[in-house]
Amino acid sequence: MAHPEALLDLIHRTPAAVELLTWPFDFDISRTDHVEAVKLESGDALEAVAGDGAGGTFFLCGDTAGQRPVLYADSEGQAGLIGRDLTAAIQLIVRAPYWRDCLGRVSGGLEAMRSVVPELEREYGDNGVDLDACRASLAGLLTLRLPPAADMLAGLLETVTLPGFVLLNEWGDAYEPISG
Repeated sequence: MAHPEALLDLIHRTPAAVELLTWPFDFDISRTDHVEAVKLESGDALEAVAGDGAGGTFFLCGDTAGQRPVLYADSEGQAGLIGRDLTAAIQLIVRAPYWRDCLGRVSGGLEAMRSVVPELEREYGDNGVDLDACRASLAGLLTLRLPPAADMLAGLLETVTLPGFVLLNEWGDAYEPISG
């Protein structure tokens, strides 16, 4: 499902998907207000589609006619692309809900990012969350294919460094890259 509006519409029409995306995957479609007014340096359109529990916001970039990469901006002044489109971003969020923790190791490359996955997966289980069951349920509800976590992290590593998606606050100051 490549068109972001179709995927967003399906999410909005599927209460069980909304619930799973909100927890444990921290993609809350009811939270679309960012902590401050922002715009893309390029002048391209920016549409907030969800927020997370830490005050971050997920934005679709560009107009509705073309491919719309997903930019994540945190509440601390960092931003970066996390998916080439909404499907890729949701696949990442569902397969690796701890993707932000993995980005903290981006300077060590993909292997360093992958090295923390078993521990992060275990933490969810220790908190009573069956991630595999949640993933399977959400994938079924949204007819979403879920590639392996390693593939999703490789895609994140490639996407987060793409040029041309600089987020500016209302004073024209650029957000720092989320890739460390």
